[in-house]
Amino acid sequence: MGGIGKTTLARQVFNHEMVKNHFDGVAWVCISQQFTRKYVWHTILQKLSPQHDEYRDSNMTEDELQDKLFRQLEIGNSLIVLDDIWKEEDWDIIKPVFPSKTGWKVLLTSRNERVALHADPTCATFKPKCLTIENSWILFRRIAFPIKDDTAKFKVNAEMEEMGKQMIKHCGGLPLAVKVLGGLLAAQCTFHEWKRINENIRAHIVGGTTFNDINISSVYHVLNLSFEELPVYLKHCFLYLAHFPEDFPINVGVLSYYWGGEGIPRPRYYDGATIREVADGYIEELVKRNMVISGRDARTSRFETCHLHDMMREVCLLKAEEENFVHIVDKRLPTKSQSPCKSRRIAVHQLDETYHPKGEMNPKLRSLLFFSLVEGWMPSDLLFTRLQLLRALDLSRTQFEGGNLPPSIGKLIHLRYLSLYQAHVTHLPSSMRNLKQLLYLNLCVDARSPIYMPNFLKEMRELTYLSFPFLIHDKVKMELGNLVNLETLENFSTEHVRVRDLQSMTRLRALSICIRGGCTVKTLSSSLRDLRHLENLTIYDFHVHAPTKDEEGFVLDFVHLQHLNLTLYMPRLPDEQYFPSHLTTISLCECRLVEDPMPILEKLLNLYDVSLFSQSFCGRRMVCSGGGFPRLQNLMICGIEEWEEWIVEEGSMPLLHFLFISCCPKFKELPDGLRFITSLQELNIDTSLKEKLSRGGEEYYKVQHIPLVRFQ
Repeated sequence: MGGIGKTTLARQVFNHEMVKNHFDGVAWVCISQQFTRKYVWHTILQKLSPQHDEYRDSNMTEDELQDKLFRQLEIGNSLIVLDDIWKEEDWDIIKPVFPSKTGWKVLLTSRNERVALHADPTCATFKPKCLTIENSWILFRRIAFPIKDDTAKFKVNAEMEEMGKQMIKHCGGLPLAVKVLGGLLAAQCTFHEWKRINENIRAHIVGGTTFNDINISSVYHVLNLSFEELPVYLKHCFLYLAHFPEDFPINVGVLSYYWGGEGIPRPRYYDGATIREVADGYIEELVKRNMVISGRDARTSRFETCHLHDMMREVCLLKAEEENFVHIVDKRLPTKSQSPCKSRRIAVHQLDETYHPKGEMNPKLRSLLFFSLVEGWMPSDLLFTRLQLLRALDLSRTQFEGGNLPPSIGKLIHLRYLSLYQAHVTHLPSSMRNLKQLLYLNLCVDARSPIYMPNFLKEMRELTYLSFPFLIHDKVKMELGNLVNLETLENFSTEHVRVRDLQSMTRLRALSICIRGGCTVKTLSSSLRDLRHLENLTIYDFHVHAPTKDEEGFVLDFVHLQHLNLTLYMPRLPDEQYFPSHLTTISLCECRLVEDPMPILEKLLNLYDVSLFSQSFCGRRMVCSGGGFPRLQNLMICGIEEWEEWIVEEGSMPLLHFLFISCCPKFKELPDGLRFITSLQELNIDTSLKEKLSRGGEEYYKVQHIPLVRFQ
C-alpha cells in the first residue's frame, strides 16, 4: 500500500546514529518502475565512495560498475537501501552485484511482500500499520489547525472539528492522505469552505466507508480534491511536475525558469520578486499542502530540490493526461503511450538512436524537454524549423552533427528557456541573436575543445540567467553591458568579456567569475562595487602572481553576501570587519595564506560552513579560540600540506556537526579540545590515524563521544 509510511520508516532507520556508526558506508537508491540496472549500481557506488571523483563518470560499462561495486561490498561493511521495489524480477536484475558472504546489508521497501521473500526467504519483514482514528486525528489537527493565539484569524469551532473527524475517515489511516487533507483544509479559513469540502467528499463516497476498510477510491478522491482546490496559478505549477521522471530530483532553480518560461501569472503579492523567489513561494505553498516533498537547505534557506510521493505523482499524471497538459516519450512504456498527441508540451524520458519525433512535432508545441538520451542521438534541423512557437527547450546532453548547433534555432523567437547543458557543441550560430525573449540560457556545453560563439548575447536584454561554456575560443569577444536584468551569471571570463560590463548588472544575486587576460583583483573589485544585491560570489584566478599592496586590501563590500568561494592567490585575509555580516559559507582554495585564517574567520558570527581546500593555508599551526565560530556546523580541511598542529580551545565551535580532514600529510594528531564539542555527529579522517582513534587506541578518548567516525 502506497502512502502508509514505508519510506518514512526506512529513512528513520537509515539516518539513525547507531546505524551510521555501525556501517562503513551507506547508500539510498529509489527504484522507479522503469529503472535501469546501470543507474542503480552507479548510484550505489557513488554513495559508498563519494571521495572517488572517477566514480562520478556515468560512462562506465555495466561490467566495470559490477566489478568495482562487487569489490567495494566485499571489503566494506555497507548498508544499501532499495526504496520501492515493485516486482520480484527487479531484485533479480540488481542482485548480481552483491557478494555471497560479506558484511553488507540490504533494507528494501515494497508494496509487495513477495518481493522481500523472493530476495531472502529468511528475511525479517515489517508491515507498517495504518493509523488509528485517534492517531489520524492527532496528525490531521497538527496540520489543519494553526496554533491558536490572540491574533489568529482562523478560529475553529466544535462543528468544524466534527467535520474534520468525519473527513479523515475517508483517508483510510494513510498518513499521506491525512496530511494532504490537513494541508487542504488549513488553506480554507472559513466554516463555509470546510462545509463545502466535506459535502464534496461525502457526495463522492456513496454509502460511506468504515475506517478500517481502506477504500482506494476515497483516498484518491481526497488527493484529487487537493488539486481541484488549488488556485489557478498553482494548478499550472503542479501539473508541470508531470514532465519529470519518477523519483527524479527536481532542481527548484531550473524549475523556476521552466515556470517563468511558461509565463505563469503571479499573484500581486509576488510583484517585484525575482523568478527564483516566486518559485520558492510556489513550492512553499505546495509543501504546506503536503502535495510536494521538499525542505529548505540550512545554508541557503531555499528549496533546492523537490519531488512527488508516488501516489501524488499518480494524481499529477492523471490530471495532466485529462487536460492534455504534457505528452511523455519513453521507449519503455506501452506502445499506446507513444501514439501521437495534440499536447503542447513533450517530455522525453528515454529513447533510442532510431527515435524521430515526427508524431510528436505539433507545430503549436510550447515546451520540449529531454531528460535522458542515448549516446549518438541527434536532433534534426527540422526540429527547430517546425516548432517556432516553443517557449522552453531543454537540449541537455544532446549531440549535433559536426558539433554545430543548427542556424534554424534562430527561428525560435518565442523561446524563454534554452539549455545546452553538457550538449556536444563546438559552434554556436549567429542566428541566436534572434532569441531576444530568452530569460534562461545555459551554454555550459560538454566541449572537448574551445567553443566558438559570435557576439550575440548583447541582443538578449531579457536574460535573468546566463551560464557560459568552460572553454571558449581565444578570438571570442562578447559584450554584456546591455544585460541589466541578469540575476545569475556563471563562468564569466575576463578574457572574453570586459570586466566593466559587470557594473550595469545591479540585479545580480549570484556570480561566478574566472580572472584571465591581465585583469587584476583590484580591477575586478572596482567593477563589483555596485552589485549590492549579490548573495553568492565565486572567484577563480589560476594565474598565480604576487599581488600588489593594494590588492592585498581586497574588500568584499557586499551587504547581502551569504556564500563566498575564492580560488585565488591572496596571502592575507581582510580583517573581519571587511567581511559581509550575513556571510554563512566560505570556501578558500589556492590562497596560500601565510597566517592562520581561524582568528579572523571565527569572528564571523553567522558562518555555518567553512571549507579550506588545496594550499589555502601554508602555515603549520591553527588555533580555534573559545567562543569562536558560534554557529559553525560544517568544517572541511583538505590538502593543507604544511599543517601540523591544531589547537581547539574549550567553547569553540559549540554547534559543529560535521568535521572532514583529508590529504594533510603532516597532520598527525587531533586536538584534545575536540572532546569538548559534544554536538559533533560525524568525523571523516584519513586512515593514517585509524590505529590511534579506534577503540583501545591512545587517542580514542578524543572521539569516543562522536556517533560516526569514518576513516578514508
